[in-house]
Amino acid sequence: MERLAIDGYGRFLGTELGQIVVKEKGKVIERKNPLTLRQIVFSGKGSISSEAVRLLGAHGVEVLFLDFDGSVVARVSPPMLKTVSVRKEQYFAYQDERGVLLSKEFVKAKMRNQIALLGGLAKHRKDTQPDIASQIQDMRTHVEKQTETLEKISGSCIDEVRDVIQGIEGSASSHYWKGFSLIIPEEFAFSTRSGRYAADPVNSMLNYGYGILQGEVLRAIHFTGLDPYAGYLHVDRSGRSSLVLDFMEEFRQQTIDKVVVRLVTRGQVRDKDFEMKEGLCRIRKEGRKLLLKEILERFEDFVRIENQRIAWCNVILKQARLITTFLRGQGAYTGFYLRW
Repeated sequence: MERLAIDGYGRFLGTELGQIVVKEKGKVIERKNPLTLRQIVFSGKGSISSEAVRLLGAHGVEVLFLDFDGSVVARVSPPMLKTVSVRKEQYFAYQDERGVLLSKEFVKAKMRNQIALLGGLAKHRKDTQPDIASQIQDMRTHVEKQTETLEKISGSCIDEVRDVIQGIEGSASSHYWKGFSLIIPEEFAFSTRSGRYAADPVNSMLNYGYGILQGEVLRAIHFTGLDPYAGYLHVDRSGRSSLVLDFMEEFRQQTIDKVVVRLVTRGQVRDKDFEMKEGLCRIRKEGRKLLLKEILERFEDFVRIENQRIAWCNVILKQARLITTFLRGQGAYTGFYLRW
């Protein structure tokens, strides 16, 4: 399946003879069979016809509209599955230990993936940069200790232990970003994760990537019938898709952080690909197009699980389905992570 990225001012998405076409200044520049598409992403100021929306909806193709920082500002998708029973269990789980178990698995998987990424970074620098490799290994050890602490946490509902779990996750992430920063070239001026308001190129790339990941996780939750706004680890807030934020913790390192590391350390993006605007660091058009392309391709990359090759987007969908199975009492839930 393909993902079609539309980045550029004035591009138009329409239909011709049952196919999806992209036009620029009235000329067709791309033509796709909707059967081959999984998702269409608008990151520029383009437009779409109602006929295209109907055709894409009939074939289960999602359309995302991204802001300059990668956040999803609008989403067009097929109708939501009518799975009332699993949603009821999702709400009930907030008041029992299932919410605690899910939260622990989300965070444990995140930390295991942090350990894997740091281990890989250290291994690749063992001979060429032994001092850096040693420091990264120290940070990796700190994250490992936090996973051991997390295992000991128990509670009858998430409200009892949320602060403790978040404290453990915060400590692990602090050491992870210290290790991560050691391999970033000085020209990018990256020292630590700054969150929503990026003041440097690496944070702006991470924000953009996490925005796209959030859309991908929302897609999986949508197709499994879960309520994206009823999470456990992230506190409910008006307009906040708490379950999406909870669930995406498992996939940040493997789908986004690795892409950013590769682009930065291989010199595929440079400081000229960014600009400061209104106190924020923004990715210029060419850098944004490259990052979007690499991330969408990453979602279609295969990972080997138990002698099977499965695309990352389907890993996310599979994990979402496991959440529904767990909530129905039909099996356990284990967060997804890769060993280094």
